[in-house]
Amino acid sequence: MRETLFHQQLQFTRSFKKKLNEKLSTVGLFHSQWLLMYCMKKQQPVTLVEISNYLDVEKPTISRTVKRLEEQGLIEEVPSLDKREKRMHLTRKGEESYEEAQRIVTHFETGLMKEISDQDIETTLRTIQSLREKLYEEEIN
Repeated sequence: MRETLFHQQLQFTRSFKKKLNEKLSTVGLFHSQWLLMYCMKKQQPVTLVEISNYLDVEKPTISRTVKRLEEQGLIEEVPSLDKREKRMHLTRKGEESYEEAQRIVTHFETGLMKEISDQDIETTLRTIQSLREKLYEEEIN
């Protein structure tokens, strides 16, 4: 069982993203865009570096996604005292799109979790947190 854990997790993640992309397409978003908007909603205004750190994604990838969301009118730059940093927040249209996407994501996730016990969810969350901590320890060593 241990030897298949990571393989199963990767397969689940791919399938999850694919299915969620199908659902989010009804509001014109992809999973990667949704994650960025989620981060913005929770921390706005936010810099690209803060998004990159939160999502653990390279800054060029974040920049491309930000550009697409700006072109859609969902996010915009906020004036900052420090000209070197680019602070972003959701526009009114972005807030509306976020709310629609949030309903889709919540419905999708609730359906997946319907028959899974709270105890199993807690165990899974503890396991994921422990593995993340070990990953970061490895980066230090």
